[in-house]
Amino acid sequence: MNFKELLAQLEERLGYHQFPVNPAATNIKNVFEGSPLHHDVMTGLMRAIYVSNACHRLTDAVTLDRTLQALTPIRQESLRASTADVDLYRLLDELGVALNEIFAESREPEKTPAPATRRSAVIIPLAAYRRQRRLKSSA
Repeated sequence: MNFKELLAQLEERLGYHQFPVNPAATNIKNVFEGSPLHHDVMTGLMRAIYVSNACHRLTDAVTLDRTLQALTPIRQESLRASTADVDLYRLLDELGVALNEIFAESREPEKTPAPATRRSAVIIPLAAYRRQRRLKSSA
């Protein structure tokens, strides 16, 4: 998974208001299309992930270990700050869960659906039933 794909996955899981990712971004400076809800924390986190994974382009690969290493000090600093609120606390927890899920899904091999087994229809002969039951008219 590359850095840009990670950002797109985070936007999908956490919402556009938290991660307004610019799909046409060409470098780290214009990765956000607008301003995230917690602007300072999110921009700092994206830069830390970028640096921690030794990225030079948005298409460079990222790993879970290095990404979590970048998240840990920012998370601790943000939660210890006197300005931390409930929304930031929840966001950082959801971010950790989302990162674990995203990387877990990328590790799993693609599951191809099993070919559907064709079941043939059971043919019931009706000739025997037709002979047994005859309607008689009263006319």
